[in-house]
Amino acid sequence: MNLKVFYVSFINLLVALAVTAANAKTRNHLTDECYEHASAFFGNKNIKFEDFQIIKEDEHIYVPSTILKREGVDKVNIKAVKIENKEIQNFYGLQFNWKNQSIIDCRSWYNTPLIILVETYDYYTPFLMEDLNAIKVSTHDLVNCGSPCHYAQVNSVYIIDDISYEPFSRTEISTPIYEYPSKMFIDYLTLDEVYQFMNTGDGFENFIWRNKAYKTTKLRKIFHK
Repeated sequence: MNLKVFYVSFINLLVALAVTAANAKTRNHLTDECYEHASAFFGNKNIKFEDFQIIKEDEHIYVPSTILKREGVDKVNIKAVKIENKEIQNFYGLQFNWKNQSIIDCRSWYNTPLIILVETYDYYTPFLMEDLNAIKVSTHDLVNCGSPCHYAQVNSVYIIDDISYEPFSRTEISTPIYEYPSKMFIDYLTLDEVYQFMNTGDGFENFIWRNKAYKTTKLRKIFHK
């Protein structure tokens, strides 16, 4: 190999390593909804991703009672986060991490996340309709607007396995007042997944799944064998 070819190959190697290092760096995102809710809560302050702190695991604050992971999503990491403010109240959110991408989603201060469903998702790009691998994280919230009204919301975050597309979020379901949990969301889960939630302190002893009535106590005998 002559000297010129060696230098060209060496430079190409350095460029490749630089690109790999740049891609390996975690890309941080804040959903539009989180920015709006958090900024409004703190008096229209421009909230950033860096304003949130990860809540220690032993605090058990804002961690959903049920986290359901379907096949192929073991590497998705979920953390509860907060913006600490001693003058008023802390503001909470959820941070989702996957493949060097980190996104924080937060909603109204009145939203309480109780179920998270993580699953793989086929994302079709606009216009080209290219099929890309993605992760969909759906958070089922209890929304309490005071006494006694309450209802459910399902907010989803989509993380796409392509740096050309930023993660995004959307509200999938918003139920009528007094409907909790969301019937549509519950029907989307398997019976085992529904049971995992109903068997917690936030669940119910009696519930309807796909037009059939179930008792949580009876299901314990099935799923705890």
